Amino acid sequence: MDFLATARRQMLAGQLHDARERLLASYAGLTNEQMQQSGVCGDWSVAHILSHIASWDRATLASFRKMLEDERAEFLDLNEDGIELFNAEGHEATKGATPDEAVTEMLAAREELLIFLRETDNKTLFAPAPGDEHADLSMAACITVLVNHDEEHADMIEEWRESMTG
Repeated sequence: MDFLATARRQMLAGQLHDARERLLASYAGLTNEQMQQSGVCGDWSVAHILSHIASWDRATLASFRKMLEDERAEFLDLNEDGIELFNAEGHEATKGATPDEAVTEMLAAREELLIFLRETDNKTLFAPAPGDEHADLSMAACITVLVNHDEEHADMIEEWRESMTG
């Protein structure tokens, strides 16, 4: 089991890395003005999206820390309305961030998450969250959500860039 868990962990790490690299490439070369242009996702700019991604990484890390204390993190149980509210509150709190601040925060939030994950053993990584007997919300499952989140926003930025040139 430990070999399998280690292999799954390495696969997750690779997926997390690849999704983040794709996200970074999606906005590479944009000017500060372009990074602040609205319309990438609704009225959000690339900088807004990067701040949004950082807030998800930070909330996920806070959830992981609660899980270590055998507490159920409220973030894990957000429904669509709760997610919309979380996103709106995060947007409001960071909408004045410059592109450089958004990038710095996004990179710092992910690095803190990666440090935490490096220090987390396989058993903990794949264990069910408190109150979750099927591991649907294990740390590993939450990492998959972050992978999909990075890819979803990379798609948005790539499509927006394509629409600007074509």
